[in-house]
Amino acid sequence: WGKSAALDIEPLEIEGWLSSLSRSNPTKDKIRRIMSIVYTRAQKYGIVPRSDSSNPVKWIEQSAKSNYKPIVLDPATAAKIFEQLSGFELALTILVAATGIRISEAMGLKWEDIDYQNKQINLRRVWVSDTVVEKMKTEDSEAPVPLTDLLAQHLRDWQRETVYGRPGDWVFASAQKKGKAPRSSSVLTWDHLRPAAIAAGVKLKKGQRFGFHNFRRGLASWLVNQGTDVKTVQGLLRHANVSTTLGLYAHR
Repeated sequence: WGKSAALDIEPLEIEGWLSSLSRSNPTKDKIRRIMSIVYTRAQKYGIVPRSDSSNPVKWIEQSAKSNYKPIVLDPATAAKIFEQLSGFELALTILVAATGIRISEAMGLKWEDIDYQNKQINLRRVWVSDTVVEKMKTEDSEAPVPLTDLLAQHLRDWQRETVYGRPGDWVFASAQKKGKAPRSSSVLTWDHLRPAAIAAGVKLKKGQRFGFHNFRRGLASWLVNQGTDVKTVQGLLRHANVSTTLGLYAHR
């Protein structure tokens, strides 16, 4: 750690370093846990002694509570954002808003995953970078999501418009990459979604986070506030634990 040997590092040194980082508390706590794992592995393999004093991270206090307060979109505001978009961007935003799927799951969709006949969308992969496609992380994440008639219409409209509308094509293919990969969700956020939100009246401070995930939170909060059974909301968002649904996504 820097120029310090493992056994020379003091807990207060690490605490001071974590405090100096311009990161969120959850990120700092993740760093703390990673450092602790490094020491635990070192102890397992006998690189450092197997004693409490040989793991300075054990004595570190670091809050994991986030001070971040997400913008929770209500249906009226979401509708105003839709009015600012068209084509590709509109279809993608309505898809995320109506189903609550993650943006990585949306970008990982191919047309063969859209089951118009059975009115469902099958989630089989996620697109996590410009080069990597990963399988779904859990069985809960693999559960199909409902395809409403309105959403189906927007997807059909986009499928007719795009030149990449065959079953094996990406739903949100990049024309720049000749359909071989989806478009960049981060570029879509900064070039289209944020400007649309601002035009719709969403007050965003400089550097404040806003993206497709806000629609996922908004959907969960709206459903819970409408009295929808929490287990139903959990199933729609495909959370393994209902506490995640209530604790992270449902803001009353």
